[in-house]
Amino acid sequence: MIKFLGLMALLAVAVNAQDANVEAVRKSARELERALIAADSSALEKLLTGDFIRTPPGGGDTNKSQYIELVSSGRLKYVAFQNLEEKFRAYTNTVLLNQVSDLRYRSGEGPERVMRLKLIWVWVKQDGQWRVAAVQGNQVPRQ
Repeated sequence: MIKFLGLMALLAVAVNAQDANVEAVRKSARELERALIAADSSALEKLLTGDFIRTPPGGGDTNKSQYIELVSSGRLKYVAFQNLEEKFRAYTNTVLLNQVSDLRYRSGEGPERVMRLKLIWVWVKQDGQWRVAAVQGNQVPRQ
């Protein structure tokens, strides 16, 4: 009986840690959205891992410095994120976020557009902070 109670206590601690990780990533994901909309390169520097990689729909990969330059230069302007679905899966120092989002954006001086994306974000804990290591998006039809 004592072993069973000890096992249950360990399980409760593990579940609470995973819940805390999901909440921390949820908060960091909102910070990332604000940084992208504001084109805040210093915040992006802190929120992306050094080996960050972005794979947009139909395009080539973008590394951290390329992505920050793309956003801070205004060649890609994020206007708003409307997150329609979010599913978090937590592992020890990694949280995967599957998301469906309507993204309002501009390319350079072009018109504002809306694209529905199915995204997978890979968040990792480095030096006590949650950072994005990778994101991949696929365009899905809006209904």
